Amino acid sequence: MASTTHAEAREAAVTPNGPMPQTTPWLQQQPCVVAMVVPAEHFLSGLPGGAMLLPGQQFQCEQLQAAVQPQMHGPIKFLHMPRDWTIQSQPFYIADSYSCGENFWMTDDAADSTTQGSHSEADQSNDSQDWEPSPRWPQLTNSAARRLRRKRVADRFTKQLTTMEACPSYGQDLLTGGPCSDPPAPCLDAEMLSDLQLKLSEDGRKGVEDALAAIRGQVWSLAGDPKGCRVVQLALERASQQEASELVIELHGHVQEAATSPHANYVIQKVVSQLTFSAASFVAEELAGSCARLARHRFGCRIFCRLLEFFSTQSSTLQLVEELLGETQELCCHSFAHHVMQAVIENGNQRHCKLVVAALLTNPLAFAQDKNASYLVKFAFRYSCQEDNRVLLAQLSHPDAIAALAISQYGCHVVRALMEVEELDTQAVLHIIRQIMPQLRETKRGQRLLVDLGLETDSF
Repeated sequence: MASTTHAEAREAAVTPNGPMPQTTPWLQQQPCVVAMVVPAEHFLSGLPGGAMLLPGQQFQCEQLQAAVQPQMHGPIKFLHMPRDWTIQSQPFYIADSYSCGENFWMTDDAADSTTQGSHSEADQSNDSQDWEPSPRWPQLTNSAARRLRRKRVADRFTKQLTTMEACPSYGQDLLTGGPCSDPPAPCLDAEMLSDLQLKLSEDGRKGVEDALAAIRGQVWSLAGDPKGCRVVQLALERASQQEASELVIELHGHVQEAATSPHANYVIQKVVSQLTFSAASFVAEELAGSCARLARHRFGCRIFCRLLEFFSTQSSTLQLVEELLGETQELCCHSFAHHVMQAVIENGNQRHCKLVVAALLTNPLAFAQDKNASYLVKFAFRYSCQEDNRVLLAQLSHPDAIAALAISQYGCHVVRALMEVEELDTQAVLHIIRQIMPQLRETKRGQRLLVDLGLETDSF
């Protein structure tokens, strides 16, 4: 490969996403070296990489070494390319002391590894502060970046599931920190599951009995299936209490696993809401000892909410709440566990509700401005006893607190809740809000608060 100009190189270059974009005029006369991507086994340690990487071409290491090395007059940077290069490539900017500021085409995985490497180097060296992104490639919007992150998380999760299927002993549930034991795949295909769902939806008793007979012995495997979990839920609705009690026996010993499953958690919720406590008591019993961990889970928190909704007075449920209250303050601020604390305030007994409110009273202004705990402060005004309500109101209704809450992103919701409290002097609150109206007009949430309080017209 001989030295050539950018214009000549780009005319012959075809990337996975089409032709390379045109360069700016000042770059068209800059010399560069064009190299081809070859299988990794053909490279030797230290083999120089090229400025342009193209898939599909293979050369022996000796040929590349002889062709490339004589043309290089400066430091050479080697860029490894994975063999499974797909069409899902994206431009990735690499800047160094000898490059012309060109964009290299890399796969997502390669871009991730390079980005991670550059981050680690930036932590160790101040030289990375000189790096600036190429102005020719626009940065991702926030929504596009979120979609890209979600896609990569889903891809990693899929790879983990593939590894776990190939090696069952590998399984560790990353969400819960415990052993992963996913339900086995159901023996019924999608068409059979659709037929069962149709039979369960019909009014005839014969169809329901046939469907129940078909799913017996497969309840746990169906619970972890996207379509199968719907069949099991419908079966629990249509079956008699005796038949449903027999079906859920197959779920015994699997509650914690089901609580962290995106599909089986709905089956456990249906067990709690549909069956009598004698048949559903195993749910609370198996959650004991792992309450705080599962309450922090995006799916597990739902199980606690259903138990407090339907069996809040049962001793086993009360024991779960006692276990949870050992970490009340931390759970109040958690993204998922605060839903469980809310259920305790709404459906728990008076003692448990008072304990949650007491945790909020340790620093009510901070909790009222927290993203998650602010919801609990609002519910505390509605469900707490009069004594706690007066204490909470006294700490949040003074002028400084009202001003801080009104300006806060999440505290403004608490201000709305305060205005509904009968004991509050609403005119005094409105007077405080009027004094900070210029600050509130600067944000959309502040504008909405002014409209809701009747201080502005809806003209924003």
